[in-house]
Order: sequence, then C-alpha cells, then structure tokens
Amino acid sequence: MQKKIYIFSAIIIAVISISLLVSDSFAYPGGVSGKTKKTTTSGCSSCHTQNSAISGVITGPDSVLAGQTVTFTLTITMSSGSGKYGVDIAALNGTLSAVSGSGLTLMSGELVQSAGITYVSPKVIQFNYTAPGSAGSDSLYATVDRGHSGAWYWAPNKGFKIYTVSGIVNNETPVNYYLSQNFPNPFNPVTKITYGVMKASNVKVTVYDMLGKQVASLVNEYQNAGNYYVNFDASKYSSGIYYYKIEAGDFREVKKMSLIK
Repeated sequence: MQKKIYIFSAIIIAVISISLLVSDSFAYPGGVSGKTKKTTTSGCSSCHTQNSAISGVITGPDSVLAGQTVTFTLTITMSSGSGKYGVDIAALNGTLSAVSGSGLTLMSGELVQSAGITYVSPKVIQFNYTAPGSAGSDSLYATVDRGHSGAWYWAPNKGFKIYTVSGIVNNETPVNYYLSQNFPNPFNPVTKITYGVMKASNVKVTVYDMLGKQVASLVNEYQNAGNYYVNFDASKYSSGIYYYKIEAGDFREVKKMSLIK
C-alpha cells in the first residue's frame, strides 16, 4: 500500500513538474495583446517581473510615405532566464501585418506570437507596417517577455514621420525660382524637397547618383507659379550621396543629399 502511495505521489509530482515546465515556457502560447505602452501602464506585471535581463529594440525607417508598406525589425536580447519568447507589437495609427516565417499573428490589430518563440539571443523578428493615407507622424510599441513568471521589458517607442508624395506648400507666388535643401538630411528612406516656381512653366525635378546616372524622376509636368514640395523615397537605393536637380523655365539648380541606412 505504501509503495502504491509513493508511486502515485511520484506521478503527481511529475505531472506538476511538467505542467510548471510548460507554463514556464510561455504564459500565453497563442499570444496576448493590449500589453504595450499604447494601451497600458502595467505591461505584463500580472505574470512577470519587469527587469533588464531581457530587452527589445525596434529599428526601421525614420520616415514613411503615406499609404506605404515598409518592414520594421524587433530585436530581442536576453542575458538569463528560461522558457520561450512572447511579444506584443502595436502601432498608434498605422496597421501591422506579419512577415512570413516570423512566428507572429495578428490579434486585435496587434502582432503577437502564434506560438512560443524559440529562444536565441539576439532574436531578430521582422514585421510589416502600413502608414495611414495622410501626412503626420506615428509610433510603434513593443513588449517582450520570456517564460511564464519570467522577465518582461518595454522596448523604446519607435517614432517616425509620414509624408505625402507631393503638394503645394502655400498659395503665395515666389519672387524667384528656388530649390531648397532637402529635409531631413541625412535621411532614411524618405526626404522632402521644396522648390518655388516664379511663373507658370514646365518643371522637372530629377535625382542622380554619384556617377551622374538618373535614378528617379520626381516631377515632370507643367506647373503654375507657386511653392511646391515632393518627397523622394529611397527605399530601394543603397546608402550614399545623391544629387537632385530642378529645371523650370530658364532656371537650373543642383543640390546634394545623403542617404544613410
């Protein structure tokens, strides 16, 4: 009888141990949303302890064109602990979607793990962001954790600007043709170019690489007198020096800009 009790006790202990091990791997194997700084001040404190053993950083472009879809990266590092990773990624205004093979899924508009993410440090996770259709700004938020009753961490918020492609700065008529320095400069990957047309004319704004090869035609149309802007999206170009040129009436000017990725 006593032997049976020992065996039964051993089975119970084993079951509890396995249960704790599974639980410690990840508290929410299918993910949980609403745990970023976008919506809460408590994070994952109901099950975890916030500490610097784990950390996360969001990286990606500093400016995005309105309506554009770009890829951002969440990098997780961990110095100690056990179990699998969990994440919650949210956008203030734009929309998110998972990159194939990232291990993420959409829940209530936020990206979370579709299952516990296997531990490796650093762990690099990519995800897609689509900007709203109008100019402004946006922010990305992320909370990362490892193991139920383990550590969690708020990644620093990632802020960036949203630009429209082109438009009129104001309705005033400039007294001269002009071409302003792009802003921001250096840039990654979108920059704004402002120029003035003194009287109605055909206007061209083009971009060249350091070898003098044209890489983009930003404006090529007849425009009335006014102050204009156009955005140059260099997502598909490599870091380096580029030149942009305006041709309007008899006016010609070239300026230099730096793309740093």
